[in-house]
Amino acid sequence: MAWNHRVMKQKDGDEDWYQIHEVYYKDGKVSSYTKNGIAAGGNTLEELRAELIRMIESLDKEVIQYEE
Repeated sequence: MAWNHRVMKQKDGDEDWYQIHEVYYKDGKVSSYTKNGIAAGGNTLEELRAELIRMIESLDKEVIQYEE
């Protein structure tokens, strides 16, 4: 199953709230995503850097509306 980081928007009271989630795809369409936004991490500094780069790149993709 393919996945990537994506920015998701949801409501926090009257305000919009944006977080980065892992989004999973089936047949090119969103099939699921993490319930909570994710934090960057890695076993090495290089892995952490790669994770942060993927997160930054998600800012250039279309925002997905979070739905429970």
